[in-house]
Amino acid sequence: MKRFIVSFTILSAIVLLIPVIFFLHQENEKITALDTVEVNELLSEIKAHWYDDHITYPVCSFDYAVIDSEERVLYKNGKSNAAETIVKATANRDTIRDIVVNDEIVGKVIIYNYIGDIEEQVGSRFIKSYLISVGFAYLVIILGIIWINLKVVRPFEDMKSFAEAVASGNLDKPLLMDKENMFGAFTESFDIMREELALSKDRELQANISKKELVAQLSHDLKTPVASIKAMAEVLEIKEEREPVKEKLQAIGGKADQIDRLVSDLFTSTLEELDKLEINITETDSIELEKMIQDSDYKNLIKELEIAECIVLCDKVRIGQVFNNIIYNSYKYASTDIFVKGEIDTDILTISFTDRGGGVSEEELTLITQKYKRGSNATNKQGAGLGLFIGKELMENMQGNLEITNADGGLRVSLSFQLA
Repeated sequence: MKRFIVSFTILSAIVLLIPVIFFLHQENEKITALDTVEVNELLSEIKAHWYDDHITYPVCSFDYAVIDSEERVLYKNGKSNAAETIVKATANRDTIRDIVVNDEIVGKVIIYNYIGDIEEQVGSRFIKSYLISVGFAYLVIILGIIWINLKVVRPFEDMKSFAEAVASGNLDKPLLMDKENMFGAFTESFDIMREELALSKDRELQANISKKELVAQLSHDLKTPVASIKAMAEVLEIKEEREPVKEKLQAIGGKADQIDRLVSDLFTSTLEELDKLEINITETDSIELEKMIQDSDYKNLIKELEIAECIVLCDKVRIGQVFNNIIYNSYKYASTDIFVKGEIDTDILTISFTDRGGGVSEEELTLITQKYKRGSNATNKQGAGLGLFIGKELMENMQGNLEITNADGGLRVSLSFQLA
């Protein structure tokens, strides 16, 4: 874009130079060209009254002087330093015409040549005209750049930001459609794609929840007959006197124990998923945290955002997930203004997110950070009860903590970070 602007500006300046030069050249020719008819009329007038006692010399569109055959000045107008002799007139390239009366040259008319003054005047007009033309071209360029920025560049930046949000898994941030720009149809298509991806993600989440519920149910159902097999094997082993048979019954009991352990592992495997998440703790400036919080607040419900300047230890990717979960929960369950404040106490930075949604009961405060647990205000609202649980697990893996309290007429989620 910068190369385009510079190239277009230089090209415009060169192109505008051509018509300006042509125009001023035409003006220069008009100014410097003598009117032959007017000159002949002047000579005729002077000849007709040459021997009169008093001659009234005509006023012409040019300056001139009249001298006799002995180069005495009979009339002169124009500048004081204008030529009064043939020699000086020749040096100045003035026009010299003879005054002939009765076939005798009685004097001469010197028509002054002000070409130097004219060139200076034309040069000044050239500079002014060129600067005005270039200024107009720059104005057109600036207006064009503003138009391109509003109608092309900015929509591209919005789509880039939208693509980054979708790539990071944030499918709740809409792409606003502007029908007045040329990408209006594209933005609508992209937003439809986002909605479809969000629905697909919700369906996938529901499928995973259903899968986990099915695994839990099957595990429970399997444990009951396995326990029965083990109990019957123990009873038969006690009653059996034949050693080979007792060994077989012991083997059956061992296999039952093995199956029981495998079913238990299958049942609890979903609870171990968070341990597989990679955590890369780095030093992060509090300004970056503010930027991440602002990026997560696509509904602009955060009315206060003030975090003390410091450097903390965290994983930028994971803390972004935590911010997204907290703010999205506030959107879904409170839908009020959010107030964010970060304070330092000794070597801990605590960032609190407080809404005005009424909070939850005291009994539910400790429950809603557990897996698949949701508050009573979650009725008829989609969710799996994983957001705060995941946030708490991630914060603890980053050497921090997540706490839930009721405060200021709403729910407060407090995140604790170790200072670097």
